[in-house]
Amino acid sequence: MLIQLLIIQIITFVVLLLVLRSVFSRNLNVALTRLNSLHEENLVKEAQLTEELKRAQEEREAEIAKGKEAANALIEEAKQEAIKTRLIMEEEARKQSEKIIAQAKDETKDLKEKLTREIQKHSLDLAVKMIEQTFTDIDKEDLQHQFISEIIDEIAKIPKEKFTVSTDKVRVVSSYSLQDKQREGLKRVLEEKLGFAISLEEAVDKDLISGLTVEIGGFVIDGTLRNKLYKVMPQL
Repeated sequence: MLIQLLIIQIITFVVLLLVLRSVFSRNLNVALTRLNSLHEENLVKEAQLTEELKRAQEEREAEIAKGKEAANALIEEAKQEAIKTRLIMEEEARKQSEKIIAQAKDETKDLKEKLTREIQKHSLDLAVKMIEQTFTDIDKEDLQHQFISEIIDEIAKIPKEKFTVSTDKVRVVSSYSLQDKQREGLKRVLEEKLGFAISLEEAVDKDLISGLTVEIGGFVIDGTLRNKLYKVMPQL
């Protein structure tokens, strides 16, 4: 009886062992299948992730390259702008320098002309004063006779179209009274130029020292000593 019971237990144990082994084997196969499936999914996901990382890397590198290109373009543009600004500034500086130099030249020229005029004026005043002090009345009067002859010749050389005045009165201011011959010669040449008869209004001004002025309306012919000296002063 004991042996039978033992055999039954052994058989039961063996059957149970076989059943458990079968269940374990089936679960193990299911688990292995599941693991293989998960492994394949992981491989697919890993490949996708790798592809995504590669694409992200390429996009990042492309963005970096684009950023570098844009930065280089900005740098180049800034350089060109700096060069342009420098050229503009240099051109403005050159123009300003030329303007300053031209202005300095003009000022120097004006100053030179002003000094020259002042020197000529002082020289003229001195020459007139010297003649006034050194010449006798006879010398001055003789000099006036010469000036009158010169002014008559000068009027004779002036074209008629220059005499556009319509007045018949001519004012003559001289350092000494005109002689009849001088008066007639002056009146004759003026009437030839004007084309009509005129009357002379004479006046004496000793401050002229020597010579005379002829005023025909607004047209003045200066034959004084001072004017003669003024004309020859630049040559001296």
